[in-house]
Amino acid sequence: MSTPRLCAAAYELGEYEAPVTELPELSAAPDVAAELTSAAAGFSVYRWSQAPLVELMAAAVQKCLAGAGVPGKAVDTVLLATDSLPHDRGAHRDVAELLQETGMTGATVATLGLMDCATAMFALGNAASLVRDGTARHVMVVSGDLADLSTGGERLVAGGAAIASDGAAAALVSADAPGLPILAMAHHGAAEERRDAPPHQRLTARLTAYRELFTGLADRHRVRPDRSLVLPSNFARNVMEMYLADVGFDSRRIALDSVGRIAHCQGSDPLIHLADRLGAPEPATGPGTPEEYVLLGAGMSHLAAVLLGADALPAEGEFR
Repeated sequence: MSTPRLCAAAYELGEYEAPVTELPELSAAPDVAAELTSAAAGFSVYRWSQAPLVELMAAAVQKCLAGAGVPGKAVDTVLLATDSLPHDRGAHRDVAELLQETGMTGATVATLGLMDCATAMFALGNAASLVRDGTARHVMVVSGDLADLSTGGERLVAGGAAIASDGAAAALVSADAPGLPILAMAHHGAAEERRDAPPHQRLTARLTAYRELFTGLADRHRVRPDRSLVLPSNFARNVMEMYLADVGFDSRRIALDSVGRIAHCQGSDPLIHLADRLGAPEPATGPGTPEEYVLLGAGMSHLAAVLLGADALPAEGEFR
């Protein structure tokens, strides 16, 4: 059995940037705007795109392949995590264009969905399983969404706790290219939240979901909050900090620096955090340096987490 490695996370954001305060739904609700743009919540700008989704995805994949040093023709499987593909045969044409643009013309493609912003991390866990059992050697995980398609144009999402941005991200999961070892994966699903439920009941349900998710992750591999860094979905900083404090992570162990810079790029957020961290000119070192990363995808009713070792494994032989 192979140890799956996550290689060369990369992303492409929507080409336009705008202040969240210019959103119609916030201009009509100044109190909500003030709360979301406060230091506690952290939102400032969001990204939007006029480009087709596959254009953003292709750019992210090309960066990922270049970083991993693996040609597109070597990719066996592509897992797409998106709610923005057409719901007809147009999706097949879009996917064919993606494969042609990136050279992944020999890959088998499948889509995953129904887990909102947790889908991409669920896809990453599935990619690791395919590599671990030898079914595939290189699996490309691609996430991406345009709010005009995924949310019907609504930018104020997640019960008002996030601002949706347009973007795409990609990561290669490989049996032998150099990358971070994938140690464990867990997911949690619940019935669709009742909007008429009392606030305390909704809060209790979400806290319970986080506890069950991290219990499931710990059952597969020890999770050490004091030595890990969580790379989560970009909800309001105070919201995500509250959920994660309940399972042992203080604010210093949660990466939310990009909330103000890019807002909530839906399923792509954890990979964007990882790409930014690994691509920093001078990666952080010292006593507080994380030994593990927790990639956390959070939707309204679903959660998925992938645990990574922070020390990259070297290439094993010829991986092309």
